[in-house]
Amino acid sequence: MGGVNPSIGGVTQPVNIGGPPGWLQNELANLQSQQTTLQEQVRQSEQNLAAQHAALMAQQQGRVEDAVRQAQETALQNSAQSTNTDLAAFDAVLQPIIDSCTKDSISAGKAWILQNSISPQSNQVVADHLLKKVIQATNFSHKLHIIYLVNDVLHHCARKKSMDLRKAMESVVVPMFCNTSLAASEEQLNKLNKLLSLWESKNNYFDEGIIDKLKQPSTSWSEYQANLVEQHASAITPITTSTKQTFDNYQAQHQAFVTHALRQIQNIEQQKIAIDQQLKAPPPPPPQLNQQNMSLPPSHSGPPAPISTDVNFSQPPPGWGVPPGNEPPPFSNVPLPDFSKPPPGFGPPPVIHEPSVEDLMPSMPYYELPAGLMVPLIKLEDAEYKPLDPEAIRLPPPAPPSERLVAAVEAFYAPPNHDSPRDSDGWEKLGLYEYYKAKNAARKRKEEDIAAGIRQKSKSPSPILRPRSKSPSPPKKRYRSKSRSRSRSRSRGRSRSRSPAANHRRNSRNSNHNNRSRRRRNSNKDRSPDRRMDRQDRSPTPPSFLGSTYSKAPQEISLDESNKGHQLLKKMGWGGAGLGANEQGIEAPISGGEIRDKNDQYKGVGINLNDPYENFRKSKGQAFITRMKARAEERAEERGERD
Repeated sequence: MGGVNPSIGGVTQPVNIGGPPGWLQNELANLQSQQTTLQEQVRQSEQNLAAQHAALMAQQQGRVEDAVRQAQETALQNSAQSTNTDLAAFDAVLQPIIDSCTKDSISAGKAWILQNSISPQSNQVVADHLLKKVIQATNFSHKLHIIYLVNDVLHHCARKKSMDLRKAMESVVVPMFCNTSLAASEEQLNKLNKLLSLWESKNNYFDEGIIDKLKQPSTSWSEYQANLVEQHASAITPITTSTKQTFDNYQAQHQAFVTHALRQIQNIEQQKIAIDQQLKAPPPPPPQLNQQNMSLPPSHSGPPAPISTDVNFSQPPPGWGVPPGNEPPPFSNVPLPDFSKPPPGFGPPPVIHEPSVEDLMPSMPYYELPAGLMVPLIKLEDAEYKPLDPEAIRLPPPAPPSERLVAAVEAFYAPPNHDSPRDSDGWEKLGLYEYYKAKNAARKRKEEDIAAGIRQKSKSPSPILRPRSKSPSPPKKRYRSKSRSRSRSRSRGRSRSRSPAANHRRNSRNSNHNNRSRRRRNSNKDRSPDRRMDRQDRSPTPPSFLGSTYSKAPQEISLDESNKGHQLLKKMGWGGAGLGANEQGIEAPISGGEIRDKNDQYKGVGINLNDPYENFRKSKGQAFITRMKARAEERAEERGERD
């Protein structure tokens, strides 16, 4: 962050007005760390995307194989049902061949195939079922035994000229042989090669194209799987579409993150370049005097001249004897300089181009901008809440840091001293004194202007302070049930026939009860306005925050080993220096709580028992219980009177 000094001798000199070099070095290291972290996050995101792609492809391959297998099984069952081929009986015949592969079992299997191969459709069902058995088998010998059965069937077809059955076997022998070859060892491949040489010597078994495919098992098996995918495309398309959509979502998230990270990396790189330029800027050279316009007094190489001692102090100094009117003006021969022009040797001040509005518009949403950009939107005279307009946020114009800003940065990183004391939380005491002083002055000036009529009130009015109402409180509601009124009316009707003595006792008792209730109501009325006024005069209690530095510090009472909590923690491995694996917690166990009410004794530690809402609920509940008890007493008295 370099500035331009006024030109000395017509040449502009750069000035390094940056912050402290140590602070700039720390800021550069911090930016480098942020840039490295972002680059590492981008690399991890690319690795995650590649891993997601591999996992999705593996999952898709498994789902495709299951879908193809299910489609083949469904087609095979439908074909067997249409040709009346009993596949369960065929499995019973094939099982001895798979297990032992004796001559008799091979003969029995060949006989069953020849017996049930009555049409081209039934021939294809038998061939497809044999291929299914080979692909599902995991043991090489089981696969090889079925291939031996196919070899005997092909030998029979060559002797008997059964072309339909031969074509059916040719359609499955290539995938059957290739699937067995891919999972075979060297010794097992020798057995397959012997069988392949036998088929190659027998020209009447297969065509030359089939023999060539059998010699290239990997290529032939890939072609077979590709044909299956094309054949069952209707079942595979939904799977591939779903996988592609999932991967596209992952890729879109990755691209959005990479774009955001690269933008941040670019911004950090620009900040690094600016700091590098600021660090590499040369220090300002010493000012040089212009030899053309300014001259220095001649230097004397010798010693200074001695001071003359022949001075007559009885005479006045020169010029004192001249009359005031005839005294020559001082510096009469020196012309006055023109102060409207710059001094000799100094050019005009540098032209500072003001940034355009587009340059100050932020390119990011307001919630990603630094919080300090909101400060210019808040005026000193603002004392009430006003919502800020996000569109009004502007970036600060590029300007060199002032001496006040540099001093503030140095003071921020400086340790506390006598001039700038700190409180217990580390904040500078009276750090906002000047701000509040200026704000109060601006608010007072605004109120004076409004009172003088110079300016109008703002649209957001000040809160209206309503005077306290001195009207008496409304009468308290009295609840009276219908049964009570009816019982009173009945008691009055019956009391007419009673004796005067009974009436006198009843009247005296009622009068005493009425007097007591009247005194209770009067006392409540006398007490309620005072309570209400007291409640209005009293300001609301501010909420108490645990751990606040402004509250009175609690007395730390260490617990000895006689405390139960101390003993339990000792048994669990506590060393007495703080809770946690690294002993980073509190050192003293939680002391016993204060004595609580019966309803609050089971509440947890730290619950505020002076909650105003909870106290209001309790008072209402207690008042309800009191009313119910009073009503029960009145009913009991009425029942006693009736009795």
